[in-house]
Amino acid sequence: MKYSIPATLAFLIAALTLYSCADLTTSVKDTALGETEINDPEAGERTLAPSYALMKDMLAAHNWLNNLQGVSSMEQIVPFRGGTDWFDGGRFFEMHQHNWTPQHVTIIDVWSNSTQGIGRATLAENTISEGSGDSALIAEARGVKTVYNYWLLDLWNIAFENRPENLGTDQMSSIYRDGDAVDYLLNELDEIQNQLPTIDQVGEIRFTQSAAIGYKARLHLNRGVYSDRYADQFQFAQQDMEAVIDYTTQLIESGDFSLETENYFYLFGKENQGNPEIIFSFNQEVEAGGRHHIGYFHASRDRFASPEFIKTGSDGGALTQDFFDMWEGERDDPRYFHRFIPDEGSVSNEDFRWNRGVQVGQQYGITPNSSGTDWQRDINGDLLILPLTDNARSGKLMNYTREVGLTDDNDHITGARSLKWDLDRTSPGSSSSINIPILRLGEVYLMRAEAKAWMGNWDGALQDINTLRTARGARQLEADELTNTDDLFREYLFEMYHELWTRTFQIRLGKWEENWRDKNSTDKNKRIFPIPQQAIDAGQGLLEQNNGY
Repeated sequence: MKYSIPATLAFLIAALTLYSCADLTTSVKDTALGETEINDPEAGERTLAPSYALMKDMLAAHNWLNNLQGVSSMEQIVPFRGGTDWFDGGRFFEMHQHNWTPQHVTIIDVWSNSTQGIGRATLAENTISEGSGDSALIAEARGVKTVYNYWLLDLWNIAFENRPENLGTDQMSSIYRDGDAVDYLLNELDEIQNQLPTIDQVGEIRFTQSAAIGYKARLHLNRGVYSDRYADQFQFAQQDMEAVIDYTTQLIESGDFSLETENYFYLFGKENQGNPEIIFSFNQEVEAGGRHHIGYFHASRDRFASPEFIKTGSDGGALTQDFFDMWEGERDDPRYFHRFIPDEGSVSNEDFRWNRGVQVGQQYGITPNSSGTDWQRDINGDLLILPLTDNARSGKLMNYTREVGLTDDNDHITGARSLKWDLDRTSPGSSSSINIPILRLGEVYLMRAEAKAWMGNWDGALQDINTLRTARGARQLEADELTNTDDLFREYLFEMYHELWTRTFQIRLGKWEENWRDKNSTDKNKRIFPIPQQAIDAGQGLLEQNNGY
């Protein structure tokens, strides 16, 4: 489905703001772009950076994409901790129970940010076209628009064609839905791919030819969902699956990327800058306001992350007991847990960091000394690793449980926690310079395996899954352990939990209408979110609400 709205109205809906910055890898300054900067030869790159900058809240905040994609799924839950903490107006309850409305604050925030991202990229495209005319930068601006449009398509079944030549005119901008949106985005990527820079030229923090190939694979893999959201059973056409296999194979065999084999959790910490597994990531910087909320969202307030700075958790979310149970028999998988520090004993300042992955049971870490002037240390001056206590709230030992619910089993120590993401111990407070992967080779192997499975080639799927497992140091699956979509979903969870995609996997693999604790909705309309009411109102009847809202 395709229809049009005036370009000026599209900008009103997007509520655009524009900022300038020095270049694509330094801080974004909160100043308007003036005529002098527009005429600067480097204005193209200066206007591209704000388009990227809007990805920060989308990816780093605990209550943006993490709420829509993680808390809405069987992966995460945010209890009303002790009956006092983290109710937050019901935003997490409504998301977990699938009771959201068009007025939900997270839905409004992510929609507004996505449409603003499209607007900023369009303005950058226009500035570059009228200035240097650099074809690579123009293509990159269109690529960034595709990233925001992909989020809109996945979450709301909508994509905007916002063309720079229509800015400030009465020319119509097009809105695409369903399969038309997929075709539009694929066409955009086809047009720009060869004009984009390569990863060798600009690195993984820019939208490159490789990122375009990866997004095309995602679009083809999800076309059966995006074309018929409410189908009883999604149809995955052979030609789409062949395209997925083609594009993923291009990336796998390009020689530009390789799977992380030393430590899976290096992909989610300071070590990930330039990691050869990462195809596209958000370049988070302290100077640009980097603040990685989801890195500390599950950790307790008395779990300290840095000997140099006071950095603690926020005691918000937890992993559902349903997610925790999926790992039964697989807890030796290095993606489940990695130990950096011992349970008790001591470590040097330099060697201290959080254990990573799924945390359950009694927790250990560093604690302040009696005077609060330093950490408790041994006679050699090394940091003592001691049993932690939830002093900030419950006063209980920090002994995380499997059981967790919204209003029952909702104490401050209930629920296993995800510490998949590292905190940046080199910066103060909650600031962070850890890059956030958006597309990586691990997902590429999973996509290729799934496409082979939809075509009936389960042996080929098993080969890709076991290649990935080998890189992670996990055991090899036998043929009878990968035979259906339940098995595929398990592999997606093991590899990509807490990376802002679980909802998408659940819908595509037929797991979305199932029940998990404190969620029993089977409403197929909840496969996509409602367009915010304020956008409907501003659209003057030209924006059509999604089904069921």
